Amino acid sequence: MPRTPEANELVKDKRRKQILTTALKLFCLEGYDNVTMDEIAKKSKISHGLIYHYYTKKSDILDILIKLSREKFNSIFDFSSVKTLEGEEFFQNLTDFILSCLSIGGDYVYYICLHLSIKSNPKNLNEFDITPIYKLLEKNFLIAQEKGDFEQGNIKEYLICYFYLLNSITMAAIYSNGKAQLPSSNVIMNLLKKSKD
Repeated sequence: MPRTPEANELVKDKRRKQILTTALKLFCLEGYDNVTMDEIAKKSKISHGLIYHYYTKKSDILDILIKLSREKFNSIFDFSSVKTLEGEEFFQNLTDFILSCLSIGGDYVYYICLHLSIKSNPKNLNEFDITPIYKLLEKNFLIAQEKGDFEQGNIKEYLICYFYLLNSITMAAIYSNGKAQLPSSNVIMNLLKKSKD
């Protein structure tokens, strides 16, 4: 007996979700540039040709994942309040948000990983200062330095360390299936703060 149009649509929705879930994990674990459409199809247990029926290219999948992650993040966090924060407060808020997502677990961990690896990390460290989020972070780090809240020094080096630390914590959360002990945001922030003499 042939499937009804509704049943066909359910099968298609299930496949779309499976492709997205698989791609999200592969992008985080292997790196976006290292993953092929063939690999996504194979791990999703669908044929090479069928994946193109749902998504024409890998960047389409990434765009949808970024959109889905923003929807998930907006459901647990009010980003409008962040726009008014500056300096140390901005970094404290960002760090708290990332650690909150990691403590929730599930897809939140992978979505944080996706943003840290796709939106923040350059192909090489010399390009770090041209990544999309860098200018906002640089501005706020400079404000914190000028107020005497953060250590003086090369902002780029501090931001690279900050992101590598967050990325490492995120990967530990992924590989431990959410059982990794997360540091408090104060521990991370203390690495940036100016020592009190």
